[in-house]
Amino acid sequence: MKSDELQHRFTIPATPEAVVSHLMQPQSYVGLNGLVVAVRDIREEDGATAYTAIERLPLLGFHFHSPLKVRVRSEKDGSRFIMEVDTRGGVQVRIVTDLSPAPEGATADDTITLTAAAPVRWYARKQARAGQLHRARTLAARFA
Repeated sequence: MKSDELQHRFTIPATPEAVVSHLMQPQSYVGLNGLVVAVRDIREEDGATAYTAIERLPLLGFHFHSPLKVRVRSEKDGSRFIMEVDTRGGVQVRIVTDLSPAPEGATADDTITLTAAAPVRWYARKQARAGQLHRARTLAARFA
């Protein structure tokens, strides 16, 4: 399977520590990704927080719920947030967000590495990019 990388830089009006602390809370994922409507089965695993996120996907005028396996952790003294997501469709997403202090709060350098089979890669990449931009707007609004 082939991987794609998507990058985005944005500013959040909060300290890097406050942003990472927020992102480490599984409940913050609801609404952060425009399709995630719930989280459940929250647990600690090997130094990370693991949980199931429920994604509400539109398909042919209907919606269906798809469980996502999510693992989050922070690194670099709390200035890096890492999220790894596995879907039922075999799509793997790794999000690394490096945060640094900025006059306006924090600068976020967000990198998504997406691995998917050819038949679904275009759709998965489109959804990942839309989610990345939505996450940036939502985080900025949550801390405004």
